Amino acid sequence: MKRQTIYFLFLLLMSTSSFAQNLVNEIQQEKRTLLALIKKAEKKGIDVTKEKSTIRTAEICERFADWDEKNIKKNEQLFKRLKTYKQNALEVAEELPNFEREEIVLMLQDAQHTLELALKGKVVKQPIEKIDWSKVKLEGSDALYNGKPVFLADYTWKPKVDFLTEYHGNLDGIFVTTKYLLDEKGTLKPNFKKEIIEKPSGRVGTVFLNHLNPPKWFTEKYPEASVGSRRYFDYDIDHPATRALQQSLLKSIVPTFKDKKYSSIGYMLVNEPHWHTKEKSWDTGEVSSYTFAKFRKYLEEKHKSIAQLNVIWNTSFESFDSVKIQVPMSGDLRGSAVWYDWMRFNQLRGTEWFQFLSDEIHKYDPKANTHIKVMPHLFSENARDHGIDLEALTEVTTVIGNDAGAVYSDMWGKKEPEWSSKYYFDWKQLCIGYDFMKSVSPDKLVFNSEGHFISTIRFRDLKMKPEYARATYWLATMLGLDVMQTWFWPRDVDGSLRKESKGYAASLTQMPRVINEITLTYLDMNANAEALTKIQKLRKPVRIFHSETSAINKPTHMEDVYHTYEQFLFEGIAVGFATKNILNKQPHHLWDVVVIENTPFVTKEERNALQEYLDQGGTIVMDNKSILKNEYGESIDVLTQSKGQLIKFNTAENIQKKVLSIVKKDDIQIHETNMLSHKGCIWRYFENEEKLKIVSIVNVGKSEAKLDVLLNGIDQSVELTDVITGNKIENGFTMKSLDVYLLKVGTIQKKGL
Repeated sequence: MKRQTIYFLFLLLMSTSSFAQNLVNEIQQEKRTLLALIKKAEKKGIDVTKEKSTIRTAEICERFADWDEKNIKKNEQLFKRLKTYKQNALEVAEELPNFEREEIVLMLQDAQHTLELALKGKVVKQPIEKIDWSKVKLEGSDALYNGKPVFLADYTWKPKVDFLTEYHGNLDGIFVTTKYLLDEKGTLKPNFKKEIIEKPSGRVGTVFLNHLNPPKWFTEKYPEASVGSRRYFDYDIDHPATRALQQSLLKSIVPTFKDKKYSSIGYMLVNEPHWHTKEKSWDTGEVSSYTFAKFRKYLEEKHKSIAQLNVIWNTSFESFDSVKIQVPMSGDLRGSAVWYDWMRFNQLRGTEWFQFLSDEIHKYDPKANTHIKVMPHLFSENARDHGIDLEALTEVTTVIGNDAGAVYSDMWGKKEPEWSSKYYFDWKQLCIGYDFMKSVSPDKLVFNSEGHFISTIRFRDLKMKPEYARATYWLATMLGLDVMQTWFWPRDVDGSLRKESKGYAASLTQMPRVINEITLTYLDMNANAEALTKIQKLRKPVRIFHSETSAINKPTHMEDVYHTYEQFLFEGIAVGFATKNILNKQPHHLWDVVVIENTPFVTKEERNALQEYLDQGGTIVMDNKSILKNEYGESIDVLTQSKGQLIKFNTAENIQKKVLSIVKKDDIQIHETNMLSHKGCIWRYFENEEKLKIVSIVNVGKSEAKLDVLLNGIDQSVELTDVITGNKIENGFTMKSLDVYLLKVGTIQKKGL
């Protein structure tokens, strides 16, 4: 029996080895076939940039598969870390190399098919210009190459060698930490000083300011400066020694980095900042005596007298110096005056810290860019104990930094979320986050320095559809994304694992077709960057009023914001937000109407900004549940129509209908029919110089959709052209879930006219 088992295993091993070798041989044959087609196409003047990039992706991923074949035990250990793959980790690790090779074969065959169509004249290949990252310039909200807008994409930790940078991104930059300081005077470690002096200007890039592991001399002298620390942030932002430490570092490095290409996207002030202060929140914790002292000063400035504070808080403190609260704070206090005052203060102190860092940098380089790797889900989700005011941070920095992501599953097995019944993936933090930040600062570049569309700690799928990658990156770009650094690329050039990480198994570098699709998507987007840039910059006629006051006080406020936003996202119009600051600082002609739903709590200043907007002739459509109370739940004066229009309805449906009647023009409409009760296609359009409409569409719905394009007021037939392929498309076309289209919409004169 034992001999039979050994013999069976021997045959199985031989069969597996033979299958692997067959795949290796098949890859070589498919590459030869594609290379031959490329040669033919080049002779005919057909652009083959995409096909050449696929060849390179194949060569890269072949090395990945070879390494995985030799390191099955290592991969098994890493797959065991994932709940999804834990029970069959060995099986997955054994299948991985051949899975990767099968993916390579498929993507090579797809490339052949497309090129064969081009050679037969059935599709038109767009010309694509390869980007020299050393010659990219940043102007306002655009990255420019040869004077034209481009979109840039790279990967975290990817080695900077030609083999990996020719088609897959070439972001430059430098890592900086206070650990490089030898003393309080700002003396830099010799090796680091030599590095920054000798480092060439290089390519467009960013400066990563790390706030972990302060120097030993600092922690020994100021041990209390670690009180109030959080993940990625090893010290108290309110401790004066912390500020002095940052001042020393920035004074030493900023003059050296000035005007260098590798710092052109700017200084990342903090990586994923957060200061959670609610019990049982993620990464919550205490705060320092310096923070409490600052809080008491804030209370005195806001409430003027301790008597007034005691009335509002229902307390009996003798003085502001005697005010005490418990941090972390109980979630049961949400909606109370003490909750509001602390959580709003927590946001203000965080904003003050970023303003301090920004001011210190600009002291030595007034033109320097800055950004923050803000987690947009801290805005789009309900929690408000984290100390992040997204609007304020967007205003503080010169570049809109973020690490927005998207998911379609959860490895941690939580209950089915609401979105999953309607949409293929959760677009909430991506869409709401980008539309909000671009409403605050429409003229700033958007840099996602840790993109989480493909994987997170809790979301990974080895069998991910390449179409999902195209849909998410395209959608993000439609809404403003300019530069992307995807999480993540942990492999070396030979395929070996450079940095072991619990985020590695079932992530990007084990999915050849996903890598390939990201590359092809960016090549397509850059071939049409001028059109997509115009879509990014569309006027946002509908503005949803956002109040952090209600967000802090209401347990589910952002769910209500999501539903309001959802009503307009699929209607072909750019959706934005309005806040007190936007109403006060931006020209009102940038929008047609402000929508207010389920926003009962506002400060006096927020209410007055809305009233002044009405006084100046603005239009507000709102429900009867909004603008009723101040931050402490006290009644306030209702809004009055004045010179503008104040329109109220009891239902969201009536609000949507009225708003769309205000903003909809007799121009272009897309009627969607699908198997669900909700639309799934997000679309935007603009009119080009030839009076043709250019429409970008992404189907994020769970079902396919039939789309009918109508040009109202024009007695002509609609002609649709796929911009990427040049093919004509019959109206009433079908988009599968995750499909992406860029269409040119024209008209054909009816026969007999």
